[in-house]
Amino acid sequence: MPKPYYQTASELRFECTRCGNCCTRPGLVYFPPEDLRRAAGHLGLSHTVFRRRYRLRIENGVYALDPGDAPCPFYTEEPGCGIYEGRPTQCRTWPFWPEVVTRKGSWDAAAKDCEGMNRGTNVTVREIEKSVELCAQAGLPEADPW
Repeated sequence: MPKPYYQTASELRFECTRCGNCCTRPGLVYFPPEDLRRAAGHLGLSHTVFRRRYRLRIENGVYALDPGDAPCPFYTEEPGCGIYEGRPTQCRTWPFWPEVVTRKGSWDAAAKDCEGMNRGTNVTVREIEKSVELCAQAGLPEADPW
């Protein structure tokens, strides 16, 4: 079995530019239990009120927010993420998701939508592995490769 791309790449660089592309593209935002508590607490809400207010539903065994074609409801152009300190693991670990870093083609495809990829400082293999592990520990379902 070949090694994942991130283990063989000479470098994977990332520097978030806070452009909002990841916050405005379609897709579910997962809130596993710890993330749900953190985000709700950041807003001063109980997790029950948070789930109802943002219409979270169970997807792949995890609570998820589905903004449809709209941006994430926590995102505004200024200041950006409204729950940045309480944002979920999915957002904290971008772009170092298993489905993005395993294959070069997936990394390159994701980089077309994310101006922070392939810029900034090199991210170590250990840092990438930590993000991949955090995704697994949070129970985040792997999406299709880019």
